[in-house]
Amino acid sequence: MNNKQILALATGALLWMSSCTSSGDLDKLPEAAVRTQEAINETVTALEGHSGYWRLTYYPDSKRAYGGYSMYVQFKDGRVTALSELSTTSTNSTYAVRNIDMPTLAFDTRSNVLHHFSTSTEYFRNARGGDFELLLMGKSGDSILLQGRKYRNRMSLVPMTTDPATEIAALQAMAQKFQGRGLAPVTIGTAGQVELHLHPTYRQLEFILAGEGTEKKTEQVAFAYTTEGLRFYEPITIGGVTISGFRLSSDGGSVTSLEGGLTTTLVSLPIDLVGKSYVAYLTTDYASSGLISYFTKVNKSLYSQRKARMSARTYFGVNTEADQKTGLVGNDTQVTSFITMPIFEQADGSYTRLSYEADFVPVGSDPTQIDVLARDGNETTWWYWYAGSADYWISRLSSRAPYKVETLTDTAGDTYYKLTSAKDEKTWFYLYEVK
Repeated sequence: MNNKQILALATGALLWMSSCTSSGDLDKLPEAAVRTQEAINETVTALEGHSGYWRLTYYPDSKRAYGGYSMYVQFKDGRVTALSELSTTSTNSTYAVRNIDMPTLAFDTRSNVLHHFSTSTEYFRNARGGDFELLLMGKSGDSILLQGRKYRNRMSLVPMTTDPATEIAALQAMAQKFQGRGLAPVTIGTAGQVELHLHPTYRQLEFILAGEGTEKKTEQVAFAYTTEGLRFYEPITIGGVTISGFRLSSDGGSVTSLEGGLTTTLVSLPIDLVGKSYVAYLTTDYASSGLISYFTKVNKSLYSQRKARMSARTYFGVNTEADQKTGLVGNDTQVTSFITMPIFEQADGSYTRLSYEADFVPVGSDPTQIDVLARDGNETTWWYWYAGSADYWISRLSSRAPYKVETLTDTAGDTYYKLTSAKDEKTWFYLYEVK
């Protein structure tokens, strides 16, 4: 049978089934269509028969580049109430279970929670790989197994008997415990010593292994935070040792694999870039000539393209309460870490802030060093408008990381810091805490 014949038969079956979906008409359907409709009916009964919420473990993007998230959904009378660890304000929208390629749970009308990663914006023009049609793949106990129809990530619905608000608070607290933290190298099976690079916000963990000669090999896995630590999208095997996630110790100082055979310590930043904001001055005597030349190049481009100038100040660290009150919030959470540059529009004299979201994490093998993990431009500061010029500045700063941190004291007794690239000692700048 060729593909055209298969498509014709499938289309005919779908049309037949869509016109005969009442329980009294099931005897008129072909056997496969009967089974499909029965599966749909059973799923709706299960979803709406549970009076509490379901936990939806959700992974966007075909490469799972943003990590995994917990969403909480409750189904009743064809509608779904949803909230998540990113948005505790619930939404109510319609849903359906229908046959598309196969029985599918579809979130039909827009929900800020359920469509967060599938919504296009000025910066994320193609959205972020969110699925809102989830194929029904089967059951495991009381759980319903799902797969994104477009991006094919495996997900699950697990029934809950507790208030999701309690679990959300625990997840948010756990995510915060990993901000500004790194993991010390650890010996794993036959792989020997392995470096671990944690991306706390976009929820990735890299395992850096020794390769041929001086080369290194990287294995990367996405994870979701749990109330105990973090769980990988799928188990990973390193040096013959299988790891499915990590459990945080009660004192917050170490993590142990969920299998129990592997433990490593957490290290902290030498500067509190998670709780404070710092400023660098891109001028002679306060930064290296090479870094100033990059800054000058960006400014020339900004003026050429937008008739704008970037201030000689660049800020690193968290958005303060004052920042939040003026509208500077993260793409996914209210509070996050940024690299921020003031921008002056020459044409009308207006001033704006241009912010790029980034994780600042310590190097596990040397916590006196800070790595800069650039994420994405910030929506609230119109990054996309200046991206053609400003992306270059972010790439210069992040590609020179990690930076060695030296603590200094000025004549007034105030502390400041010198950050020097571990890759190029000619690249450096001073950093001062914003009071």
